[in-house]
Amino acid sequence: MFRQAPPADLPLARSVVLVIDATIGIGRVLTRRLCLAGASVAVVGAGHRERGDDAAANAAFLCKELAALGLVALPYRVDVDRPETVGALPGHIAADMGPVTESVVVLAPAPAGSALAGWFREASALLSAALPPGARHIEVTLSDGMSLKEAADCVVGQLLADRRYRGAPPLWEREASRAHRSP
Repeated sequence: MFRQAPPADLPLARSVVLVIDATIGIGRVLTRRLCLAGASVAVVGAGHRERGDDAAANAAFLCKELAALGLVALPYRVDVDRPETVGALPGHIAADMGPVTESVVVLAPAPAGSALAGWFREASALLSAALPPGARHIEVTLSDGMSLKEAADCVVGQLLADRRYRGAPPLWEREASRAHRSP
């Protein structure tokens, strides 16, 4: 499947970010922010019996909303009863969007020891092991008192800082050079 790439001058252009639990809460806010920064995002719905939601449908609807804005996101799902489906995600995504450069797992706000919390921890470990060499893996939990926007901005900030460290020019330099161009 081919999707048009985001403009090359966006700060996360050429990034393919896999986000597990991307359809609700912080994952949804984060997915939108990553797309706006130029990343192509693999929106992974992580439905679970404890939640009673349809993660695959939620992922498809979110991608449709983002596509209407001209942003690049494709829906994926994992089967909580088959953990190996998590390890297969990077290969499926690479075939559709290119190699995964970063992955984010939103750790569910569930009581410690619950099946949901355990599944997300296991999924994160499996995904981390399956990523291509050099891909960055981040786990996100919502801290007390932190808004969804603040948490999403922290993750995007980490990815932008890492990108600058690897030699990509910071966003403000691109904005300044764009402002000084002759017509």
